[in-house]
Amino acid sequence: MLGQQLAARGHTGCILLGVTPEGVEIAAHAAKAMGAQFDVLVAAFIKLGAKLAPIGAMAESAPAEMDPGFQPGMNLLEKLAAAIDESRAQVKQDLVLYRTQRPVKSLQGRTAIIVDGQIVYPWKVLASAKAAEGLGAREIVIATPVATQPAADRIRARQYALVCPTVVLEQEGHPKPYGDGGADAPEKLRSIMIAHQAA
Repeated sequence: MLGQQLAARGHTGCILLGVTPEGVEIAAHAAKAMGAQFDVLVAAFIKLGAKLAPIGAMAESAPAEMDPGFQPGMNLLEKLAAAIDESRAQVKQDLVLYRTQRPVKSLQGRTAIIVDGQIVYPWKVLASAKAAEGLGAREIVIATPVATQPAADRIRARQYALVCPTVVLEQEGHPKPYGDGGADAPEKLRSIMIAHQAA
């Protein structure tokens, strides 16, 4: 459905970039539906604690994308620096897993469509958009099957086109947007395998 909506908006000759891990499989299917090229962008949230909401994200070698509403006090600066370092290390590690460190397919002068699974917090797709711009993309479109209203508003406020068939009002997003995905590990493994096929 996402691929059909993108094609209907005239996004042909573009490249779809699946944001790791959730966006990879969706981008692959949407690209197939459109007959478009597909690749993977590696990104990771920045969190101050496993149970806390992300305060930003990191994608590839682009600078961190932070929540402008997050104003850390002096007591948090050290923790924040450690969280950013941890996310950078995660991206480095995932680059090996997902792309065996090969570069992304050329984005020079092209429309790059950043695809994620469900966007509850916009920082990963915004960081990925920044990375794609740094790689020479002419136009950025953000696409997802499901997004929360606040995330959709943030993305549009940044002047990016958003293609999203379902916007949910619940702050925490949809509990199971794709049915029951089961455990995390097989999902990640599958998205890694799909990423390798993209090469």
